[in-house]
Amino acid sequence: MFSSIVVRRGDIAGRRDLLIRFLKGTIEGNYLALNDEKRAKEVLAKELKIADPKVLDVTYNDFKAQSPANIEISQPGAENILAQFPGGSQRLEDYVDTSLLAALKAEGYFTAMQQKYRR
Repeated sequence: MFSSIVVRRGDIAGRRDLLIRFLKGTIEGNYLALNDEKRAKEVLAKELKIADPKVLDVTYNDFKAQSPANIEISQPGAENILAQFPGGSQRLEDYVDTSLLAALKAEGYFTAMQQKYRR
């Protein structure tokens, strides 16, 4: 499941195709996990070694509540993180590049995922 990725600015331009493929896989995995609870819990149980069904329920419900299907970053969340480092820039655009997600949106990728997974 997904929270964020960190990439050097030079790699956004230089490895754009690779990053787009990575994001597409991550986004589709996210849509799948949000729409197929049983399968998502199987993955969580295996990868996180969760044996207790109650813990598994809490873990999945937490993921579901906090994970936007389109993996867009939460502006308030990002601002909160920046506030923890008062010595640096507080401008989101100095740290967050949404151009890859914008490109996927422009090509209709999110619409295709919404239709495929009926979200």
